[in-house]
Amino acid sequence: MAIRLSGMNSGLDTDSIVKALVSGYTTKKEKYEKAQTKLGWKQESWKSLNTKVYSMYSNISNLRFSSAYNLKKTSVSDMTKATVTASSTAPNGTQSLKIKETAKAGSLTGAQINASSSTTTLAQLGYTGGDAQINVNTGGTTKTITLSATSTMSDVEKQLKETGLNASYDSNYKRFYISSKDTGVENDFTLTGANAAGASALYKLGIAVGASADGTRPNPYGEYAGLSGKNNGNTQQNIEDARNAYVTAADNVAKYNAQSSNLLNAITYGNAYADVQDFYAAHSSADKTKLETLAKLGSGRDSAVIMKNSDDSYTTYSLTTAKDAKGNAVYKSADGKYISAEETYTADGKTYKKDSDGNYINVADETDKYSGDTAKLTKNVAYHEVTEKISYTSTTGEGDDAKEVSYTKVGDTDEKLQDADGKVYTKRADGKYYADGEPDDSKNGITIKSKADYTSKREPLINAEAANTAYTALTNGISEADLNTYTANLSTVTAFESSEDTVLKKDDDYTISKLTEAVHSAYADNGGKAGVQALISGTGAYASGSDAVDNSYAGRVSALTTAAQTAQETVDKNSIVKDLAAIKDTNSEEYKAALSKLVDEVDAAYDLSSSAQYNTDASKIDGKDAEIELNGVKYTGASNSFNINGLNITALSKTSGNDEISITTATDTQGIYDKIKDFLTEYNNVINEMTKLYNAASAGSYEPLTDDEKENMSDKEIEKWEQKIKDSLLKNDTTLSGVMTAMQSAMSSAVEINGKKYSFSSFGIHTLGYLNAADNEQNAYHIDGDEDDTNTSGNTDKLMAAINNDLDNVMTFMQQISNNLYKAIGDKMSSTSLSSAFTIYNDKQMSTEYSNYTKLIKEWETKISDKEDYYYKKFSAMESSLAKLNSTQSSLSSYFS
Repeated sequence: MAIRLSGMNSGLDTDSIVKALVSGYTTKKEKYEKAQTKLGWKQESWKSLNTKVYSMYSNISNLRFSSAYNLKKTSVSDMTKATVTASSTAPNGTQSLKIKETAKAGSLTGAQINASSSTTTLAQLGYTGGDAQINVNTGGTTKTITLSATSTMSDVEKQLKETGLNASYDSNYKRFYISSKDTGVENDFTLTGANAAGASALYKLGIAVGASADGTRPNPYGEYAGLSGKNNGNTQQNIEDARNAYVTAADNVAKYNAQSSNLLNAITYGNAYADVQDFYAAHSSADKTKLETLAKLGSGRDSAVIMKNSDDSYTTYSLTTAKDAKGNAVYKSADGKYISAEETYTADGKTYKKDSDGNYINVADETDKYSGDTAKLTKNVAYHEVTEKISYTSTTGEGDDAKEVSYTKVGDTDEKLQDADGKVYTKRADGKYYADGEPDDSKNGITIKSKADYTSKREPLINAEAANTAYTALTNGISEADLNTYTANLSTVTAFESSEDTVLKKDDDYTISKLTEAVHSAYADNGGKAGVQALISGTGAYASGSDAVDNSYAGRVSALTTAAQTAQETVDKNSIVKDLAAIKDTNSEEYKAALSKLVDEVDAAYDLSSSAQYNTDASKIDGKDAEIELNGVKYTGASNSFNINGLNITALSKTSGNDEISITTATDTQGIYDKIKDFLTEYNNVINEMTKLYNAASAGSYEPLTDDEKENMSDKEIEKWEQKIKDSLLKNDTTLSGVMTAMQSAMSSAVEINGKKYSFSSFGIHTLGYLNAADNEQNAYHIDGDEDDTNTSGNTDKLMAAINNDLDNVMTFMQQISNNLYKAIGDKMSSTSLSSAFTIYNDKQMSTEYSNYTKLIKEWETKISDKEDYYYKKFSAMESSLAKLNSTQSSLSSYFS
């Protein structure tokens, strides 16, 4: 900026004069700055509100489905012994539980040794051997560590940790503390010497543990030593005999467990299959194929469209977040086809479409807005085929120089794209595209965005039925509860029949296919479900021998479980050949090397079994499995947690003798009440804030302050001034009004259930109205009898009574209301040319306006600067002229002096 000398000759305050001369321009710039500031505040206000609305939108998504209200609670007679929670699949009723054993982790407290610190070496403990090899077996896997005389206590600790154990040396108590990381027998550990030096090192470290006094823990070398034939040279044969016994027993364990599992599943399957067939028989007029389609959709059926094909099959289209060019919802099928749903409303011979503000506009005359009772409008849905067009673009340059570059796919995927010049770009792991030939470390990646546009065909499809609108006609009045039961049973049937046997041979009596065939025959030939139950229970025509229980599926499972346990004992007894048994090819070099190594280990163990020393004051607690009995059936596991038939059981301590714990499961009515209350609380918070913003007091002539204006005010005064403006920014906002109206309409709508209409008031839920509600809370809902609500706490609690006595209707009503609200908000959040997806306000438009203000402000700053330069030049010329005049006068004066 040029240096400006003001009033040197004229004595004028040139700066003030110029400022006054350009004040009109400055005022114009300040006007745009204030407008931009207000717009920025308005954007912040909308962003804050949008976050809350989107959060509510996300939270109510699950409330549209019955699973959200299928809550269970449990009570346990002795919570010091076990804790139990129930999932939605847990059956109601009382069950008995015994805790026979709790799971424990294996742990070892070493004997006291003379190691004063973690840097003490094995040599300082008196160890004089060479390389000490120690086998660490955890979870059936053996790892060998090697120590030497120079190994420190810290080294020992580190190597033990590397095998997967918890290990620490406490120099205060001079002991090692070692434990397995997980509970259970399978996660227990043993420490044995792989050679004589290893056994000696263990003893010097105080962690050599021998057989237990009660015989439950054998000599650590005994299992290996027992296979040794060192005296007669038969070690290899003994090992191979043990391997063969292990392989046979392991195969039997797998076989018996697979048979047992199939039988147990067949019990559930048989009952489910019979119930499904009974359901079809009871509702023969319903379309079986379509019922199966609905059932497979499960909780998603309320937001799907099912289309009947020419071959009487069905295609399911699931709702997406996309909209077609006309703003209609787009649905997608599993095979990548699209349809859109065009909603219209008819009344008095006219057809209307609903706009974004919730108004019904005459299709033939857009100036005609429906003003009658909306309940009299008939909703119509036409489904159109939709074509999807995906465009790929990137932006180059900035500001006014920014331009959009388009790309097309190379092949069937978007992994490769090319521009108009044919230049090919490939997508890399970071998600960016790089021109072919760019090195891997290049930083020239560009971001290419994809956008999908959907165009509907003009003519609507025929035979298209939405699950949520044609539901009653489809099911002929089948209740939601019955359909949910059918859905669960069909899922069980489908899962069993589609599963495969990976262990059992085709000729086995307990394959899934043979059990399926038996259940089908029992139902068809022997009295429906009674025949299936006779098959499962081993009674009637299916009984054999004097004890029918032995012929029942449960009895066979018990026998197979016993057989599996016997086989498992053989597996456990020969576990040292586990790794050798895993090598299938006994002629391979791998097998021969492993066998030779095991022969050496077995013979070494034979020598060590009589010579190894043990630390008698070391204490080893073996890992244990948890064991419980639920309703008389035994379950074991490595941890104390069990998940059985919808119950999540955590064993805490053993029960005494035959003492039993009672577990009572029931519908969690309070949980359902609280879920509805939480939903209403969140809705109230959002609608109250919207009402407050819409009804805010006017800020009148208040405008954002300039810097000059702020100089004359305190920080508190500035904050108060600005807050008044911010509070008023959404007053009487038409967009806000549209969102509020849509939400209120969804919440106040009636739901028809079995021919009867229900609203929130049917369950004692209502608004207080303008006269009784607090300011800006007239749209909030209150629950009669809610002890936390001073307005309605004294009223009769109709909601809890309905949950206790009429739960199906409460669930159906809440699902539909939630679905209505979810759709209403979703429609307002749909992407348009003015707004982004999941946004209830015109964020794109506001962003454009904000940028335009930035450009205008810059333009006026330039105008001000140019005008100032213009005036300063004028004043500078005047000052120059005055200077010359003064100089001339001075010269003339000198002639007369």
